[in-house]
Amino acid sequence: MPPLPPLPDELLEEVFFRLPPDEPEHLLRASLVSKVWLGLLSGPRFRARYRDFHGAPPMLGFLCSWRSNSVRQVGDNIPRFFPTTKFRARIPDDDWGDWDYAPWDCRHGRVLLGNPNLTYQPIPLVVWDPMTGCRREMDAPDPVDDSYGAAVLCTVSGCDHRARACHGGPFQVVFIGLDKTESGECVASACVSLPVTGDLSKPS
Repeated sequence: MPPLPPLPDELLEEVFFRLPPDEPEHLLRASLVSKVWLGLLSGPRFRARYRDFHGAPPMLGFLCSWRSNSVRQVGDNIPRFFPTTKFRARIPDDDWGDWDYAPWDCRHGRVLLGNPNLTYQPIPLVVWDPMTGCRREMDAPDPVDDSYGAAVLCTVSGCDHRARACHGGPFQVVFIGLDKTESGECVASACVSLPVTGDLSKPS
């Protein structure tokens, strides 16, 4: 008896669309079945249709950092991920060191973490991918202004942040600060991370 012909990609997609969106482990297991299924599930067409079928993706959880009111212990302010689904972020257990990272921004598949509690500058920054556990360290401008903020953005050309995996492409960190001059005037400055080195440019 000859083997049955494979199902068309369109039918496979319809099956995969109906897997529970808050249980992404099913798609991961399906991608391990064969190279054909892996290519289908990781392709831009499926990701775009999956987003259109389910609407906005479910919130997998949230990040929170706090400092205990009691005596500070090592790692008190390590960012903790609180899942709202079965998904678990890849947070390293023992290599964050004695650094009080707190989440500053989160978009396009990445989290920007900062540590403003140190007594020295520049402030350490970390761009972290909770899906893979990969991270890149950089420093904020020195000196840091009185008021500041930062964001991490996808810089993939033509990316709509839906059909493509933003966390797999290049990104950029934007840092903005406000400072007062001796005369009391408020001056704004900004810098961006450089594409080659990843370091932040000089404030301008």
